[in-house]
Amino acid sequence: MRRFLGKTRHTLARSLTLHRRLTLWTAGLLLVMGLGLVVLINSLTAARLPRAVSVELLVPTEQPFELAPTRSSPAPSETRTLVPFSEPAEVAPVAEQIQGIAIREVRIISLIGVGIFTLLGALGAYWIARQALRPVHNLSGLVRQIRADTLHRRLSMDGPQDEVKELADAFDDMLARLERAFEQQSQFVADAAHELRTPLATLRANLEVIQQDPAATLEDYRQAGVVQERALTRLERLVEDLLLLTSGENEMCLEPVDLGVLIEEVLEENRLLAQSCEVRLSQEQKSEVTLPANRLLLARAISNLVENGIRYNHSGGSVKIAVQRQEGWILISVSDTGIGIPSEELPHIFERFYRVDRSRAQHKGGAGLGLSIAAHIIQLHGGHIEATSTPGVGSSFTIWLPAT
Repeated sequence: MRRFLGKTRHTLARSLTLHRRLTLWTAGLLLVMGLGLVVLINSLTAARLPRAVSVELLVPTEQPFELAPTRSSPAPSETRTLVPFSEPAEVAPVAEQIQGIAIREVRIISLIGVGIFTLLGALGAYWIARQALRPVHNLSGLVRQIRADTLHRRLSMDGPQDEVKELADAFDDMLARLERAFEQQSQFVADAAHELRTPLATLRANLEVIQQDPAATLEDYRQAGVVQERALTRLERLVEDLLLLTSGENEMCLEPVDLGVLIEEVLEENRLLAQSCEVRLSQEQKSEVTLPANRLLLARAISNLVENGIRYNHSGGSVKIAVQRQEGWILISVSDTGIGIPSEELPHIFERFYRVDRSRAQHKGGAGLGLSIAAHIIQLHGGHIEATSTPGVGSSFTIWLPAT
């Protein structure tokens, strides 16, 4: 958690230098655009100026004259007479000089304009970037104050619904999810410790009784061994369940699974338990459905639902399994005629270590992990579980699995 918050703070802190990068990017863009404009202006000038100068100076007229001072009356304001040109060739050197001077001045003015344009644009971009990223700076300061023990705090930024506001809202949502995850983790650890403590206490109590009884017989040791074996079996099952709940998608190995055959195997495995509880098991109709899945995990999920339907059923009740296809999904329904689940408890039945009736579940040997394990396995397969129930009538669990 600390590493995650540290990375988040580092990412937001890096955005504080974003205004410098924006300034450089804007200045570079303006420079490139300015140089392109210079090239365009100079190209057009070099292409059109010689022609324009030649046309203006060499266009023939009826009397091509030039002004020249008269020698007869050297007054302060001299009068000038028109002297005709001798040949157009005499104008060419003058035109070339004018062209060269004009092109050179245009280039100098263009380069000076590009420099001023780029400098002013960079300064403007720097100021705009600082103003635009000021909320990010404030957001970074708030994020620095959040730690693993202050996940209840929220940024709650006010202002227009812009990108920074969306970032702050998304961060608040992330903090809420992290807070819930931490609470669930703490509750999970506490519940796991409580479940592990019960069989461990049973083992210790039996050992102490045997050790403190000097007259203990072989039959006493055998009875203690039976109790300890039962406690160890419960510990092993609990540890396996905990390991399964912490497994991820990387441990999944998918293969084509014949769902009809798998359901028959699950029903056969639970046949003895159903007979002892006087519950009938049946599959409505065997359908040849094959889907990619982890055979052992999927069997465990379905078996948990079947076992749940058997344990919390009436004598003479039934548990039925049905399979059907629906718009790219494969639905596996496990219905029972058991005692049902109250509506207020239904949203919580897939939570880890949750029991509708703790005393009843403990008496039946459950740890409150069966349904959560089933939901976890189905989630690893890309599906989900839905549950409906009516107290006194029964419950129905529907597994949705992608067909491909």
